[in-house]
Amino acid sequence: SRLPPLTGPPSIPSPLVQQWRHRREMSCAQHQSASGPATGPSEHEPMGSHVNWRVVCLCMFVANTGLFHGYGNGVFSVVFTMPSFREMMDWPAADDAAVAFRKGLVVSAFDIGAAVAALLFGHLIVDRLGRRPALILGAVLFAAGGFVQACARSGTVLILGRGVAGLGVGTTSSSGPAYIAEVAPARIRGAMVGLYQSNVCLAIVLVSLLNFFDRDGTGGWRWSLGVQGVLGLGTAFGLLFIGETLRFLEKAGRQQEALRVLTVLRGGDENFATQELAMVRAELDEEKRIGTATWAEVFVNPHFRNVVALGGVIQFFQIFTGINAIVAYGGTLFHALGFDGLTSSLTPSIALLLGNSIGCFGLVDRAGRRCLLIFGMAGMSVSMLIGGVVSWAVPETSGYVVDAMVFGFMFSFGVSWGFGVWLYISEIMPLRVRGKAVGLCTAVSWGPANVSSAFIAPSMIDGQMGPGGMMLFFGIVASVVVPFAVCCCPETRGRSLEEITPMFRFASWKDFACFVRGNLRAGDGMGLNRSAQEDQHLDPAGGGAATNR
Repeated sequence: SRLPPLTGPPSIPSPLVQQWRHRREMSCAQHQSASGPATGPSEHEPMGSHVNWRVVCLCMFVANTGLFHGYGNGVFSVVFTMPSFREMMDWPAADDAAVAFRKGLVVSAFDIGAAVAALLFGHLIVDRLGRRPALILGAVLFAAGGFVQACARSGTVLILGRGVAGLGVGTTSSSGPAYIAEVAPARIRGAMVGLYQSNVCLAIVLVSLLNFFDRDGTGGWRWSLGVQGVLGLGTAFGLLFIGETLRFLEKAGRQQEALRVLTVLRGGDENFATQELAMVRAELDEEKRIGTATWAEVFVNPHFRNVVALGGVIQFFQIFTGINAIVAYGGTLFHALGFDGLTSSLTPSIALLLGNSIGCFGLVDRAGRRCLLIFGMAGMSVSMLIGGVVSWAVPETSGYVVDAMVFGFMFSFGVSWGFGVWLYISEIMPLRVRGKAVGLCTAVSWGPANVSSAFIAPSMIDGQMGPGGMMLFFGIVASVVVPFAVCCCPETRGRSLEEITPMFRFASWKDFACFVRGNLRAGDGMGLNRSAQEDQHLDPAGGGAATNR
């Protein structure tokens, strides 16, 4: 379940920089001797600057797999309130505890399937067979799950279809961003990967619109669920005509094919492609030399274990502060408030899309990750708390206020934690454990965070706490996360891996206290200038700075 860093090739700790550069130069020289002379990019044309319509269209098409994620998460928000769907499920007109539990099963089946796929398929399929087969398999599974849901005659079949669709989304969420990051030129890589997240938000807008227009039809919910099958099959068919990524081809020993693919993606400039491919080979050689940590190391080595635990907590709070409660149960929330118009259907999803676009393409590299995580969560907390208090105090007239506060919550999430957590997690993990670490954190997001939210939210809305109680609960959780972000999220903007890794190297509670003080003082955790001797002192078992990267 590998989500590669979005800012280009990983940097190497300072004691190894010169060796790495020497290997890179030797690799370039060897490749040139076999392929003829190659002129590198000029001073005004940096590596990765070749952008042409082929690679842009390819990345945009693969980014369509982000639609699976958003559509699968948001489709049941209004479907749960459709009379024809409730009749099929044999639910009463008014929700009770049993209905709330069944809603949780429907939502969590999708999340559990995605968690299993993200944790297992990333290694078994994405890394072994390639990104393209994984994308195709994920699209087919999403389509199959969608058709099963649309044809369901019972809750059991519906839940089965949700689980299958979740497997598909977990697979494409592992392989889609990886594919884009590996084929896009450096100049547009961030924007192209950001497009994947934007499509997640766009799908939620589209499904909200579709649900509004077909909610009163006899079989309107079947149309909404059936779109998943059409979207998945159409994407799977198109994926048959794309090539594999050059990084996977090079790793598999298919150098000539890798060169041919990269030459096409770089506008036919074979000399430029030769230079870039040599860079990729040097990176792969370095990764092979460093090696990959075992699962035992991930949990036993305190430096690995602690940063992975921190990443898991961040990923958990991304979901457990209310985002999926609003996305999956927004229709139930507004229905309970007697607010069923088009405005309430579209407002949350439009706010999410707007916030994501501003944060991803405008603020993240200006304001920085730490700032967005802190103030974004503060905005989420204030919005939920105000909405909850108003809903409890004046429930009869709280609809418009709650709608405005949900807009504020979704915008705050979209501009910060929505895309920012995925970027942040990929940046803070040491190179040797990045694949396993990101997989574990992704599983925390899809598993415990999503599943617990799936059961808690409907039970609150339909129970004594009501919609206001649910908003207050998540508002209080979000208010706790704000000081957590201040104390535990150093700034990573503009810093290389060799600078980021020491910032998170704490092995004991005493070290953790230093980590917190560093964040409160300068936002740099354990500091940017930790030496190998300091690392050895903190890790008496040995291993050195290079081993614990």
